Amino acid sequence: MTSLLARSALSLGGVISSPEQLANQVLEVWREAGLNWKPQARWFPRIPVYLDEVFSLLFEPADGDDIDVILFSDERRSAPLHNIRDFAGGLQVPMIDLGGRAGEFADAHFDLMEPRTWTETARRIIKFRQRRETLAPQYRHTVDPDLQLLAHMYVSGRQLRGMRYPLTPEAVCYPGFMSAGTVVEIAERLVLRGFLKKTFFDRLHECRTCRSRRLSVREECPSCRSADLRETSLIHHFHCAALLPEEQFRQGPALVCPKCKRQMRNYGKDYDRPGNAYVCNTCDTCSSELEVGFVCLDCNARMDGEGAERVDLYSYTLTDGCIAFLGGSTTALATTLPVSLQREIARVQGTINAQAAVAEIRFSEKEALIAGHGRSAFERASDLFFEDVRNRLGGAASLHVGADAAYILAERFDDDLEREIRAVVARAEELLRHRLGAQLTIAQRFGSPAP
Repeated sequence: MTSLLARSALSLGGVISSPEQLANQVLEVWREAGLNWKPQARWFPRIPVYLDEVFSLLFEPADGDDIDVILFSDERRSAPLHNIRDFAGGLQVPMIDLGGRAGEFADAHFDLMEPRTWTETARRIIKFRQRRETLAPQYRHTVDPDLQLLAHMYVSGRQLRGMRYPLTPEAVCYPGFMSAGTVVEIAERLVLRGFLKKTFFDRLHECRTCRSRRLSVREECPSCRSADLRETSLIHHFHCAALLPEEQFRQGPALVCPKCKRQMRNYGKDYDRPGNAYVCNTCDTCSSELEVGFVCLDCNARMDGEGAERVDLYSYTLTDGCIAFLGGSTTALATTLPVSLQREIARVQGTINAQAAVAEIRFSEKEALIAGHGRSAFERASDLFFEDVRNRLGGAASLHVGADAAYILAERFDDDLEREIRAVVARAEELLRHRLGAQLTIAQRFGSPAP
């Protein structure tokens, strides 16, 4: 502790005689920044012994979700950072990095020897709390993964922005969020529901064997697919039209055509050099055009250029409707719904002890179908789809068709009815000549519980 105080005093240009004095300086800066309370903090993974004395004066230890901050104190130097939030939790509070290695994976950096980080930490804690207070109460402690992600984006003000990350097989991460393997599936589901908008980030190739995207790209022999190649100059002999690697013409210092056995003396008159080629050291094949191949760095599988699957990666942002939804404004979201559905929702919400839900249907193959067969083919297919769904639902639920999506409202919604609705949608899709790619998600549950 003495060394920490000594280094802090040197950095601050003064003398610090005790942990209390150092803590008081930090607290004074915090008060100037507007942080007037002692933040409730949870440590991840644990509190280092040498920090306990000072940090116990700055933060109030706490567990659970009612905290203001997570203090990240991992002292390892090479551990992956992409999945911190998978284990640390606390998606609606900032993660403060104490070791200085988390970078974009944390929301702020705090260093006892750098006063500028004190202000940054205070402002971040305040910002998260202010944003959390504008979040609708029902979403502050939600356990629904979809809503947790949306609430985290809303409170943190972060986009779900992709970053290349070769330390994981996915080769991508989303700093400040859960690991890519967890968060992308949720984000894609929210895009279909209209809560997120995605933009292209990158395209990678994926191993068919182990699904790793850490692939080595290499040039290969088109005959045997070996990467053991050497480059050589081509020689074109005008007399007999031989076009072969230079090494086949070379006899000591002389050039002798291996086809007609004539010696070639004058460049431009006897021969020319039209370019280069590659000779395979494994099978001796000579080729001017090589193939592209991949080798998986994780499982060592080899595949042709066409054998690796292409994977498009995206970044994600909240839509305006989602922001209004998270803030508790149902009118902003309702403007995207069919008028008939808005009326039914208003009626059901006033019903005592209602257990209603709205399921949303979107067609993932809509654009492809229109591009391949025309809009009329899509309209015919969707009309038949909706007709069959409406007939099969009967009185169990009502169907409402909008401009971009369709909605099923069930007033007595439970697990059995959800399974039945999903089966109805699947059967309606099977009847069609052209697939629509119907995607059904439970968009909202609501009702007024009995007093």
